[in-house]
Amino acid sequence: MNGQRPRRRIRILYVLLLILISVSAVPLWIFGRNMMSMNRETLQREQNILQTSISQSLAGLIALHMENVQRQLEDVYDDIAPLAAQVPQDQYSGSTLLTERLKELATDNPDFLYLTLVNTQARGIQAGGYNAAQDPFLRKDLERAFVAARQGEEFFGSPQTISRDNMTEPGMVMGKPIWVGERFVGMVGAVVSLAPIQKRLQDAQNQARLDAYVVNNSGRLVAHSDTSELSGRDMSEVIIVQRFLTSPALASVTSTFTVGPADQREAMLGTHSPIPQLGWGVIVQKKLSEAYYTVEQMRKASLQLGILVVALSLVVGLFSAKAITRPIDDLTGVAHSLAQRDFSRRADVRSRTEIGELAQTFNQMAGDIQKYIHDIESAVEQNRLLFMDSLSMIAAAVDAKDPYTKGHSARVSEYSVIIALGMELEEEEVDKIRISAVLHDVGKIGVEDRVLNKPGKLTEEEFDLMKRHPVMGYDIVHPVKQLSEMLPGIRWHHEALNGSGYPDGIQGDQIPLMPRII
Repeated sequence: MNGQRPRRRIRILYVLLLILISVSAVPLWIFGRNMMSMNRETLQREQNILQTSISQSLAGLIALHMENVQRQLEDVYDDIAPLAAQVPQDQYSGSTLLTERLKELATDNPDFLYLTLVNTQARGIQAGGYNAAQDPFLRKDLERAFVAARQGEEFFGSPQTISRDNMTEPGMVMGKPIWVGERFVGMVGAVVSLAPIQKRLQDAQNQARLDAYVVNNSGRLVAHSDTSELSGRDMSEVIIVQRFLTSPALASVTSTFTVGPADQREAMLGTHSPIPQLGWGVIVQKKLSEAYYTVEQMRKASLQLGILVVALSLVVGLFSAKAITRPIDDLTGVAHSLAQRDFSRRADVRSRTEIGELAQTFNQMAGDIQKYIHDIESAVEQNRLLFMDSLSMIAAAVDAKDPYTKGHSARVSEYSVIIALGMELEEEEVDKIRISAVLHDVGKIGVEDRVLNKPGKLTEEEFDLMKRHPVMGYDIVHPVKQLSEMLPGIRWHHEALNGSGYPDGIQGDQIPLMPRII
């Protein structure tokens, strides 16, 4: 317009495109999240397979070991039974042949901590480096084995903790009856060490960093990789053991479960594999956080990379957004100033975008509003003055009817305002009191001149007519909606705190503040 060449406008679209490009990390994050989810599932599946393989391998090794132990007991039986058949039962204890042979068999089979050969009266000989008769629990199981032998059954005892040489190890009692034809002649019994099984569990623990243990079909602990755990302990309350005991399948099963008290629950990943020949189950377990450690590390690395990408995007986006938000903030500040009736502030935006044009238009609008507001305020003030002058004119007209009270309404209004200001009332309340005080005697318009201008004392009838002027004033002003808040001062300005006033005889707190002041 001034002969200058218009500057080329930079479209805000390009700025927004820059922001969109900077936040392209979002698709990258979504892609990374999906890939991480896929890798997580793969790693979890591999960990499950690993635990399953370990538990199945342990189950196979333990089954082979116990088969070997049972075969050793069979060999002992095959060796000692023919000799026992040649010796009278009451001479087992004194038989050098049986004693020496039993000692040789105990020496040749180190898995047997204790070997015994008893007759039909449960009396006989024993060999081995451990005296099982001194252990009440083993002695009880040996008695059960003898009862089973008398019934023609082999005995496979429950796991127990054996203490010897200031050490503990898992063990159990096994028994096999000796029959000559159809005649029961005695029993071969053995206390078997399960330390080799415990050693295999410990090896698995050291190699794979997991807990491994074996339970029988009653949920009793057979052996544990942790030597502080005692064999024979009831493990049936452990969730993974419960699943083994109630599982009808002979396959290995991997699942998650929790251990520990309710307020200290620990999530675990466990696998149970059965040993069908023994009715035992091998259980391997690991803290879920450790089992999926690789997954967690991958998640953390992906998260860190994602945070870095997002941070870079935020930096770029921040600088880009500032170019847009700074002028908008300036416009917002101007809008707030306008809302606070400060029309002098202008937006200082030096931009060739649409925002710059908006700021110029906004500044022009603010100037126009300032002019319009000034004109409106001037008109309002003029109307207010006209309104007050009209009220004063009405009050003067009322006062003119009574020569004795000329200027009375104006004086009452002036004194009422002074009191209201002294009470630190709001300016709006002071104006209401001023108007109400000016109009307080407007009802005298309806009082007959003979009464209003009577020079002497009024009669009782005349005074009753005079006392009607507050109500008449109330009735005159009541239809004017804009003066509704001034009615209390007009109607009740002659009431008294003790109730002796008029027209309604109200008293105390029933009288509003406005008529009290007037």
